[in-house]
Amino acid sequence: MHVPFALTLVTLLKVANAESSVTISTTSGRLEGVEQDGVMSFKGIRFGQPPTGDLRWAPPVTFVSNATQNTTVLGPACVQQFPFAVAALNELLFNNPQDPPAENEDCLFLNVWAPSTNSSNATESLKPVVFWIYGGALAFGTASLPLYDGMSLASNQDIIVVTSNYRTNVFGLPGAPDLPLAENNLGFLDQELALQWVQSNIQQFGGDPNQVTLMGQSAGAVSVAEFVSRHPVDPPFRAAILFSGATPNSAPNPDAFDSFNDFSTAVGCAEPPGPERLACLRSVSAEDIRNYTNGPTSGTFGALIDNVTAFDDNLDRILLDNTARVPQLVGNTQNDGTLFTVGQSNLTEFLDSNGFGGIVSPDTVRSLYPGQNDTNVIADAYRDVVFLCPASLWTQALYNLEFQAFSATNTVNEHISAGYHQSLILILRIGAVFPDLQLFPNAGAFHASELQEVFGTYNVSTAIPNEVTLSKTFQTAIANFIKNPSQSPAPNWPKYVPGNLTQTLARLAYNGNVDTGNFVQAETSNSQDTPCTSLWNLFLE
Repeated sequence: MHVPFALTLVTLLKVANAESSVTISTTSGRLEGVEQDGVMSFKGIRFGQPPTGDLRWAPPVTFVSNATQNTTVLGPACVQQFPFAVAALNELLFNNPQDPPAENEDCLFLNVWAPSTNSSNATESLKPVVFWIYGGALAFGTASLPLYDGMSLASNQDIIVVTSNYRTNVFGLPGAPDLPLAENNLGFLDQELALQWVQSNIQQFGGDPNQVTLMGQSAGAVSVAEFVSRHPVDPPFRAAILFSGATPNSAPNPDAFDSFNDFSTAVGCAEPPGPERLACLRSVSAEDIRNYTNGPTSGTFGALIDNVTAFDDNLDRILLDNTARVPQLVGNTQNDGTLFTVGQSNLTEFLDSNGFGGIVSPDTVRSLYPGQNDTNVIADAYRDVVFLCPASLWTQALYNLEFQAFSATNTVNEHISAGYHQSLILILRIGAVFPDLQLFPNAGAFHASELQEVFGTYNVSTAIPNEVTLSKTFQTAIANFIKNPSQSPAPNWPKYVPGNLTQTLARLAYNGNVDTGNFVQAETSNSQDTPCTSLWNLFLE
């Protein structure tokens, strides 16, 4: 019988791309995953016991098992909160609305993508590992998004990719006076437990527990910064990547408990703070809680300063050498503020609503962004206050610590020319703008727009050739840092030295430059910091 060529080709492709099962033993049990195209994937690995019932608002408890676990399907997202004015836009960008992940309070799962041990890329040595922490304002986000699929990174870059859930909003960072202060930042504790799981198990996947790099974006990068702050000795990671989320000093919030108290009353638990109210709240269904936190009267929930998991003096801790001394890659996108200022054009209202009314005049702010209309001034001011200026303060503190140690026996010029020493610091700005990513007005290179390039999860049906090329280029540079964080990750990418005498700010993918040889353009380190040094740092420091 004659078989059509097209059908034969499809059959061959299916054989070439055939999945096979693979099993690995871990502390979570015997994991049954999938091996395909040279990569093993294990999805929905339980690392913590279900944080439900009496474990709601409790520190995570390690899950240990000898049983066989099916790990071929992504686990549910933790319960999400999208209560803000741009909730619909956030869901469009960060919750895959055409097929959103299921949500469940039982959500402490992680995922692993690892090059197959029998693939053509396999080597005898253990592989470096990247541990990804998602963003979402500590209110939403999940490792179960297609955006964060680790297949491309693992396959193309021969590294191991781990992504993990952590509790957010009222479930993960409740701000509850009913709990001990050090047990309020439950999401951070979830992240710590997941990283402990990596340290205990990653060698089973061919990974090196001594070559773990933390990588996070937005609230995920804030989480990475807190990891750096709370692990000054023998950190369980050797490098850190912070996209749009370095965090300088954070002042304690005197109204920290208000949102939780209002929530408690709203769901029918009006007892005074304490064990009785907590017992009442643990009996409320997760669905009812989600309905409230996504409703118009809900407050927001976030990290409390407990000086155990989160600190109010991160810059001082760096300068006192009381943080992890590891290489760091830090930066943000050129238009990090546009997502958060959609539709805003009144600069006076913007300053008033962000606590600057009566302190900073609109004309003063306009003078820092010459030639721009107020819509763009607002977006850039938001970018600078929340992302760019904190990143500059963070990296300058890292540099100052290194300089103090180096200058004891060397001159300034020797320090500048010394190359890459103990703690490499790299700082970047990402300027890539692609037509298929202009999903809202004035978007530009918006907050999180770099992530699909890093993960290689861009839309193949809409991406232009430059976007495809940049993904390969950027992915390789990030992987180079993960593989060897003591060397430059790409041509022309220098080590960061602050000031106006050195061109060590790496501008990435500006003006359509997306190839390995030209996507890094080094500029004067403080070329974009004038609004920070002239104004905003006075508030941040």
